[in-house]
Amino acid sequence: AFVEHESVRSHTEASFCDFFSSSRMAINVALVVIGVIVLLMVAGGCFYLLVFFQHPEDKNTAIFPKVIVVVGLTLTCVNILLLPFDVANSRLYSDLPMPEIWEAIYIIMGVWGLGVIPFGIFFYEAEDPDAGVGKQIKAAVIQEIITLVVFIGITLLFWFFLGIAEVPVVRLEGTPVAANLPLTGNTCVNCASSSEQINYNISFILYVISMLTLLGLVLFIIFGGIGLAALPMDLINGFRKRPKQIKLQVYLERKEAIGKRAAALLESGRKLNGKLSSNAGGRPKNRSQARDYNKFRTGVWILDQDYKRLEASYNKGIGPRILRIVWDFTQLFLGIIGLVISICWFLHLILYVAISPPVTGFLNDFFIAVDNAFSLFGVFFFGIFAFYLLWCVFKGNFKFGLRFPLLFAIHPMKPHETLMNAFMFNTLLLLLASFCVVQFCSLAFPVYIRFTGIDSLFNVGVRNLRGFKYIWRYYFYALIALPFLSLIYFIAFPSDRKQAEKNLNKTALP
Repeated sequence: AFVEHESVRSHTEASFCDFFSSSRMAINVALVVIGVIVLLMVAGGCFYLLVFFQHPEDKNTAIFPKVIVVVGLTLTCVNILLLPFDVANSRLYSDLPMPEIWEAIYIIMGVWGLGVIPFGIFFYEAEDPDAGVGKQIKAAVIQEIITLVVFIGITLLFWFFLGIAEVPVVRLEGTPVAANLPLTGNTCVNCASSSEQINYNISFILYVISMLTLLGLVLFIIFGGIGLAALPMDLINGFRKRPKQIKLQVYLERKEAIGKRAAALLESGRKLNGKLSSNAGGRPKNRSQARDYNKFRTGVWILDQDYKRLEASYNKGIGPRILRIVWDFTQLFLGIIGLVISICWFLHLILYVAISPPVTGFLNDFFIAVDNAFSLFGVFFFGIFAFYLLWCVFKGNFKFGLRFPLLFAIHPMKPHETLMNAFMFNTLLLLLASFCVVQFCSLAFPVYIRFTGIDSLFNVGVRNLRGFKYIWRYYFYALIALPFLSLIYFIAFPSDRKQAEKNLNKTALP
């Protein structure tokens, strides 16, 4: 009887293990299928974005830059969406190798962000009508080699001397309770706790990921901080200052004023061209020329926007007017939603991240609640909050370029008017910033992402790197302060146009 009982028990355990194994396999297959479908949808959306914004001059041409842009944008979106996928893998007790998947994605993103996109930008910018393609390729290769040597050299240097993670741990010593007691309350009798630190060497691949994340951190703090204040403000102001119908006389007067501004800008362009014509490819060769060139591009963009607003104010066609009204109220709707999300991020940073112990779980509790109600709700809302941060980075970069055209020219994205160099610049910006967006989300939502692959990657490895751990532990204070300071600045100086014209008047042209 005993042997028969043990046989039945062993058979039952084996059946349970087979059922559990088959269930896990089914979950793995379902997650992989969902992941592939989402990947294809994201790639299709990025391709449509390219077609919608591309300039007619680039239609059916510039295939290589287009591939760079579509793949780069797809990688950026996958990087964001992989986090809720990692959460689902953990919650459903699937055994997909998420740490290895994260590393593979980041290796591909590193190759794209350090090698492919910069080469495409260098190649595009090196175009010279007087030189052949061979010289253009040579110039791009030289600049790309310099970029890689500088980054890899600095990374190797830091990794050799500082490639250690210093992980704080708490050691508990005492008498454990019996194994058959429920795991509630204190499970350790007469416990003594002590704080310790475990040091371990990290791989070079992980250190490269940490350096890319550090590079994205600079972009995220500056541009993301500005964008958190500027994005909802500009969307709402877009509705408040929407074009309104004007009479013919007013239209003609304003058009004449714009014509005078265009003539003055054209004269400035001739002078600037005279300064740049002697340079290789007609490009700025020093900081002073680059600053003048950036200011001139900003002035052209502002003038173009003013002219389009004037035409929209006088356009008598019913179709364009309806589209204009729809877009104006869409801006208002998006601005209100953006304002709510910015406030939620600001409150979450203060109530959960900055204060220890946290006052409330806030967004952590919200994501977990909607995820428990229906898994796709958690993915949906997390995606909204994460992609909103990328939108803020894009907006902050553009806003910074308009107000302070010192470091780089603006690269606006306009439907059917965007050239490939602007596409590649913005793709590189978003791809690098997405490294830090994911790291920031892992810092802000540790409860939501616990037991995931990205949690061990960022909150254990990258966050505790020797020499950089204090940056990762306290950088969010800058993200709290910068939106507040930006808001004050934009209230004091609300007009982009006036600031751009002021900068243009200071241009050092003969």
